[in-house]
Amino acid sequence: MTTSSIFFTILIVYIRGVPDDVNFGALAVPSRRQLLRALRTAATPLDAPALAAATGLHPNTVRFHLDVLIRTGFVRESSARLGRRGRPRTVYEPTTAGAHDTGYALLAAVLVDRLDATDGGGEAREAGRAWAQRLRPHPAGQPEDMQATAGTVAALFTELGFQPTLATNGGDMQMTLHACPFWSLAEDHPGIVCAVHLGLLQGLVEQGGQPGIEAHLTPFVRPRQCQADLVTTEA
Repeated sequence: MTTSSIFFTILIVYIRGVPDDVNFGALAVPSRRQLLRALRTAATPLDAPALAAATGLHPNTVRFHLDVLIRTGFVRESSARLGRRGRPRTVYEPTTAGAHDTGYALLAAVLVDRLDATDGGGEAREAGRAWAQRLRPHPAGQPEDMQATAGTVAALFTELGFQPTLATNGGDMQMTLHACPFWSLAEDHPGIVCAVHLGLLQGLVEQGGQPGIEAHLTPFVRPRQCQADLVTTEA
């Protein structure tokens, strides 16, 4: 199996996600994962009442699950004083920042790191094209015009979680992507992740069968927004 095919497979699993309940051991209980997420996103260690307020769990439930998380090495407890007097309160913090929500996400990050280190932008784009062929395995029976092509692309990007909106720009189409399912990876590795998205975009357009349409992608035109342009070319 080539690097492109491995990367493509991981991308599909990453974007679809897997159920939280595939985690085992101490993290098999959703409330414990909720507590761990709250601790990992907090700026400072939290005590049990603060965790109860953040998660909506009863304080006794919080303490029970914290005990399990401490014994299994996910959380550590310590004492903190609010002032010079009074009994110190017990606070909790995660032992690690976490390695993504699932093993699939971690594997995707590892592969992206490798592709980025080996100048894999071209290979990543080809992975995106292969992804397009999976998403749209049967090319259009007749060449699609600009409107139909843009509609098909927007529908598929919507299903994948990009939250696109379409606007006309003369005879061309502009698609704003308001969300990116790979945002955390794209921030660190835009040359790889954005190349995959460009390949996906170009592959979907090519499957429309209209040779006079080109696809371009401009990452990060605004915070957390990218822009895709479908433009007509001269005959």
